[in-house]
Amino acid sequence: MKFNCELKRVVDDSYDIEIGRKLQDTLVSDHEEMALERKFDIARTGASVFVHSIKNQLLANRVLEKRIYQELDKPEPDLARIRECVDQLHACNEMLIARSEELYRTVKNKSVLLVPTTIGQVKQTTLERFYRKYPDAKLTCEMDESVTVLADCNYLSEALYNLLTNAWEANVAAGHADRPIGLATRRERLYTVLEISDEGGGITQEEQKKIFEPFYSSKNSNTSWGMGLYHVRTIVRAHVGSLRVESQPGKGTSFFVLLPKYVQGR
Repeated sequence: MKFNCELKRVVDDSYDIEIGRKLQDTLVSDHEEMALERKFDIARTGASVFVHSIKNQLLANRVLEKRIYQELDKPEPDLARIRECVDQLHACNEMLIARSEELYRTVKNKSVLLVPTTIGQVKQTTLERFYRKYPDAKLTCEMDESVTVLADCNYLSEALYNLLTNAWEANVAAGHADRPIGLATRRERLYTVLEISDEGGGITQEEQKKIFEPFYSSKNSNTSWGMGLYHVRTIVRAHVGSLRVESQPGKGTSFFVLLPKYVQGR
């Protein structure tokens, strides 16, 4: 599934001009460090960002709790396996506390701070979160870790983590847990593009019109609140970027995060 920016050249040119204006208006130079501060609409997005992030971690904890109970129900429980799960649960709880404090500070400030960040930094934080939830997931990574983007690493990693989680769950739901999902980067004219792809059941054209709406979900409403992709799009927009999707029912889906290309020294 190949993303073709050239087909959208006219639209992209207008968007590029708008990006340039926004960057010029809001880019702040502080000695040798460059930072771009983007304001959140706290009433609309701040609470959802906080709640969705915490909910994801609680769901991961539920998985570990289930594994512990399954082991305890066996005639001869594997104590080493139980201790491993308990250690993971402890680590998750410690991270939950740390992230609660971090997210609270960010929401309280009503902003994200975009600073020059390498794709390698974003990748490391993203995969740490993803594998903590799905340690056995299959993933192929084709990323130029030296590429620099203007980003809030915490928030951008949160967005990619959500997209990877959706991708893996789509593979599993389609019976393709033996196939890897993909995470890749490339340069497209004025953009750095991050692609997250899966081989799941795909998304119909009708569903694609709704997936970015808050509280829309095709999953079990007890475990999915329908805020994931809305949350992701909010983060991407705060990075002066855009989020696009290409999908074919029965073949899979690709999400594309387009971030303005950052050139050091300018």
